[in-house]
Amino acid sequence: MQFILILMSQAFGDQIVLSQILWRNGASTPLHCNWKCQEFEQQGILNDYLTPIGMRQHYVLGQWLRKRYIEDLKLLSQFYNEAEIYIQSTDVNKTIMSALSNFQGIYPIGTGPKLNPNLNHSYLLPPNQLIFEDLGIEAIPGLLQVVPVHVIQRQADIYLRGYDALACPRNEEIINKNVKSKLYYEINNRTQSLILDFAKQLGIDASHLNITDLYKYQDTFDSCEFNRYDLPQLEESTKQQMKLLQNLYFSLEHNIDFEQTRLLATPFFRNILLNMQDVINNQTEIKFRIFSANDASVQLILNGLNLTTVECLKQVYLKEEVENKNCIYTYPGYASNIIFELYRKLGQENQYYVQILYNGTLMPICNNKYKCDYEEFNSIIQFQNVNDYEDECWITPKTQIKIATWLFKTNSVIIILLFIISIFIIYLLIRQSRLEMYTKVKQQVED
Repeated sequence: MQFILILMSQAFGDQIVLSQILWRNGASTPLHCNWKCQEFEQQGILNDYLTPIGMRQHYVLGQWLRKRYIEDLKLLSQFYNEAEIYIQSTDVNKTIMSALSNFQGIYPIGTGPKLNPNLNHSYLLPPNQLIFEDLGIEAIPGLLQVVPVHVIQRQADIYLRGYDALACPRNEEIINKNVKSKLYYEINNRTQSLILDFAKQLGIDASHLNITDLYKYQDTFDSCEFNRYDLPQLEESTKQQMKLLQNLYFSLEHNIDFEQTRLLATPFFRNILLNMQDVINNQTEIKFRIFSANDASVQLILNGLNLTTVECLKQVYLKEEVENKNCIYTYPGYASNIIFELYRKLGQENQYYVQILYNGTLMPICNNKYKCDYEEFNSIIQFQNVNDYEDECWITPKTQIKIATWLFKTNSVIIILLFIISIFIIYLLIRQSRLEMYTKVKQQVED
């Protein structure tokens, strides 16, 4: 009933003013060298690149976005307007190509720009010597729309790759701590029967396998399934357990501790709130923001929104009663997406609310409500954020100064100790020399 009321309120006047979308890349080639490794290497597909299937997935998602934000909600212009849209991607081929493929669905062939028909054709040519071909007034044949995709270097991308040790050095230490935790060992021990069955079905040695290996195998199998590469003949029960373990394992690494969840989600949430505030304060024309990333990025934000937790994933995996009824227990598939929509209330210029959709489905976020007043949403997200992300991740100048100060003090102490030891050694040598001289003189006198 609540969902129907939301649709009616939007149809009769509530105005969407901003949409921000975080998505996973489309289907890609395998990354891990485990199943059919040598064969995949020989075929040149063991490189985690976007495949034609992944391109199609994002193209179709782009068509869905076009219908929602251009045709239905009238958020965007019919033709591409650079002032309205900002696309950010991780510095990875598959995420950049996913963004480009998606926007071919949002602004398909036929929507691209045209040239001024009165323009001198010589202006359309590069300086190279070539035979001129008249392509008409289409900027690119077929009226193809080209869009810019912005990227940040991997080590600086705290927004979409905050889990990476290059972006947040401290997270590597936290992960190492998590995989030595009691919960990790419990799940690993409870998974031994699955490991044995899995190894037997694949004909491999089970003695060196753990849940980390199963996670990587499942990542490879996902790629094989979507791209029609060879798959092992596993039992259905084994397949289901592997898929459930995939999500649980990621949370065992990144979501055991609530403080780690907050730490890794903080930069993205800050960005989301800042963009909303800019729109509310009329400080930007951008009303459509895209974040093209990978599965880890999507899963971390689901964790940050409390739409999934390591506890509920454990309960699902171990077939226990699930306490969190909103728990998303399936791993984010290719092209999975989280959408943050900001609406202005009808007749209330300064009143806004937020909706969150996961793969096109509205999610309950504020006390199980689908519409969350902006102030309440802001408070929830602010609570999720750490106070000093840069310092807590060990990446700020302040942290570097602390380390430098510690090194200076340590080196100073070492130098002082060496100086004292040197003085003591010199004293001992002089004393020994004098003793030898005294002994020699005494012997001469006695002789």
